[in-house]
Amino acid sequence: MVKVSIEREFDSPAKALWAMLANFGDISWIPGIDRVELEGSGVGMIRHVTTTGLPTLAERMDAIDHRQMSLDYSVPSVAYMQVKNYTARAQVFELPDNRCRLHWSCQCEADGIDEAQATANTNEFYKMIMLWVGQYLDEQKEKNG
Repeated sequence: MVKVSIEREFDSPAKALWAMLANFGDISWIPGIDRVELEGSGVGMIRHVTTTGLPTLAERMDAIDHRQMSLDYSVPSVAYMQVKNYTARAQVFELPDNRCRLHWSCQCEADGIDEAQATANTNEFYKMIMLWVGQYLDEQKEKNG
């Protein structure tokens, strides 16, 4: 079993970050996405994510808690990271001085590679997620003054 966890603090209000993550159907903050098609709404909804050169991902929202600012989702297979049975939680924490912390964690199984490589692949992807989140929040601050 592969388990990965990462955290990062941002100079943005928790509400701004949570609004972005809670909108499960909008992942425009991730670069390189060609298309997102939604199936259903709310808990149980599936976003089908298409990116050139990669198999389409079917990501299902398993739970959302607006009070705790947490989102759980799952993906049967993530071919580009070579993992399967992927389940994840993203949670936002409010910090003093209008700052926040994002904790993102997952567990999954290696698919065709050893667990060490699957862990490394997932860690690298999570580092990119944190970079994209930071870029999005910075852009929003600039746009909103």
